[in-house]
Amino acid sequence: MSFSRKVLWIVSLENSDDERDFAQHADVAGIDTVCIRTDSPMFPGIIGRFHRMQKTVWAWRWPGVVPSQTGTYYALRQADYVANVLIPAGLDGYIVDPESDQAGDNNDWNQTSLAPIAQQFCSTIKKAAQGKPFLFGTTSGCIYPSPQGKPDIPWNEFFGASDALYPQCYWRMTVEENGKDVSLDINGGTPTKAIARGVPVWKARANGKPVIPMAGEIDLATVAEIAEYGRQLQQSNINEAHFYADIADPAKGVPPGVLAAIKAL
Repeated sequence: MSFSRKVLWIVSLENSDDERDFAQHADVAGIDTVCIRTDSPMFPGIIGRFHRMQKTVWAWRWPGVVPSQTGTYYALRQADYVANVLIPAGLDGYIVDPESDQAGDNNDWNQTSLAPIAQQFCSTIKKAAQGKPFLFGTTSGCIYPSPQGKPDIPWNEFFGASDALYPQCYWRMTVEENGKDVSLDINGGTPTKAIARGVPVWKARANGKPVIPMAGEIDLATVAEIAEYGRQLQQSNINEAHFYADIADPAKGVPPGVLAAIKAL
């Protein structure tokens, strides 16, 4: 197998130790592109540091929808931050993650009334990136664009602005039961079944945009499953692979064998 791009995502990247460990994991896994959540305090300086390591730097966020939210969490302030701070600092791409857990939550995008906010959000970022080789994308739950998922997320606005789409075709996740984290199979419990479940749903709304399924949660994945994920992409002539998500803390991180399996793809 050979992929033109391998992307390693991370949620929590809080300090220089985290940055060092994340960079090491990216190298071990043969990663050329990193995707870092925008609330990391290592932004914007981390962009130049990873560029010097010959790595492309993308950012991502599940932004909020309530204007009273502080900082850059609210969608329109998030867009301003990306446009006015991160893109001038050299950011190479941004992937928005509109989702919904519970109706009425401060990050509940499953509301048709949010379409104008979604349009303004995308427009602000894309306008700032005009004339630059910049990737704008959308990620969300495996079958969220379906009538059985979260159909009222402003898909037309997000998808219309996107260069590529990234369904979260995860086959395993961590849930809390009785105060303990346990592993739960989801979307069929294998890369093959998760991709088969998610990709057709996204393609139905994609208007021809590339649909690239993501692997996750990779701290729970096996070596064989990473290879299976790679084969599924190859069979679909997809040459970009995404891995959610690295954990900077070595005590809780992705098993070394999984990082090696990613490099082997």
